[in-house]
Order: sequence, then structure tokens, then C-alpha cells
Amino acid sequence: MVAPHDVTSAVAEARRSVAELGFKAIFLAPGCVNRRPWHDAYYDPLWAECERLDVPVTFHGGGQTHLKPDFSLEIFDKLMMWHTFNQPLGMMTVAVSLTSGGVFERFPRLRVALLEGNCSWAPWLFHRLDEHYEWVGRYEVPELRRRPSEYFRTNCFLAVEADEEPVRQYVEWFGDDNLVYSTDYPHADSKYPRSIEAFRKLPLSEGAQRKILWDNWQRLYRIPPPRA
Repeated sequence: MVAPHDVTSAVAEARRSVAELGFKAIFLAPGCVNRRPWHDAYYDPLWAECERLDVPVTFHGGGQTHLKPDFSLEIFDKLMMWHTFNQPLGMMTVAVSLTSGGVFERFPRLRVALLEGNCSWAPWLFHRLDEHYEWVGRYEVPELRRRPSEYFRTNCFLAVEADEEPVRQYVEWFGDDNLVYSTDYPHADSKYPRSIEAFRKLPLSEGAQRKILWDNWQRLYRIPPPRA
């Protein structure tokens, strides 16, 4: 985890973590420091360094934090209510910021993973976002050369939960090349110790399951194949 409060320090820590400690990714929380969105040019040195190091930027939300927004909507007093929103809204906000804010246009080799926040929202969100791009994109984001959904397809990975049956609609819309598997261990809402059993029951082909359980993770983290 790197702290985005000072981007120069974040760049240095990302470099140290990869070059000296052998880490395969950096991690950020989706909530923003000083309400500065992720597409702000302030963060460009960090994206550039991750692109140079060839490591992905991973996001994971959770809990009520001092970062704003914290995506719990701040009005709910019960976990059942705020937790329903918390993780998915964080991932959705990051996805909109990076794809529509020009980050992937400026850094076309940057890989981003949005983890443990479901994947089933993506078809609806990007259908709506593409509509808005077609409506006002030429005025507001003329630097974009592609629709937001196209940047998402080429640069982002999403995690599917072990029992997320609406994954069927995701695969129909986006295919199975950018999904990775999340056990959510050891949280109370995980399916552990039967996570794999639950995942194998999802409406996915054998080929898609292999990609999600292994091949896509390998591409995301640049994990070398096992030796013969």
C-alpha cells in the first residue's frame, strides 16, 4: 500500500517496493485525499512509474474511513445497508475516473485491478457512461480517443466473487479476459472454506473458469508460468 498524500513519496515507495522487496503490485484505497479525483494530473507521476515498473495499480475498498467519499453514503447506521454500497461504489468511482478522465489515454500500458467490489455492475455502468461520452464527451473530454468502455476492456481487471451469479451478464457484455477470482477470505461474508466449490457452480464455461482462476491473474501480476 502506498499513501497518495504526497505523490513524490508514493512514487519512491512504489519503486522501492518493486525493485527492492519484489512486490507485484501497489494498492490504493478508492477514497480520495483532499477530494482530489484519480484522473487529476497530480497523480500522473505515480501512474508513469507503475507503467515503467510494469506493475498494476490495485484498488480495494472497505469500511468507513476518513477519506472522502468513503462510499458508505454516511447516512446509514447499519452494516447491512452501508456495506452493500461501500465496496462496489468505490470500484465504480475509480473506474469512471480512470476511463473517462484520460488516465489510460496518457498511460496506455497501465494496468488497474478493481478488487473485491463485484463485477456485475460493469455492463450497466459503462453502457450509461458511454452514452454520456457520446452526448458531451467531445466538449468535456476531447482528449479521449475511445469510449470509456473500450479503455476499461484493455486496461482494467475486475474481481468476481465466489457466488456472484450475475457474472453471466458481465461475460456476455465484456467477455472473460479481464475477470479475476476473489475468495474474500477471511471475511464473514466469504464462502470459505467452500469458495472454490461455490465458484465452480457459477454459470461459466470451463474455459472461462480457467481464465478467471489462473490465466488472467497471471497476466495481471506478470506471474511466470510454472516450469514443466
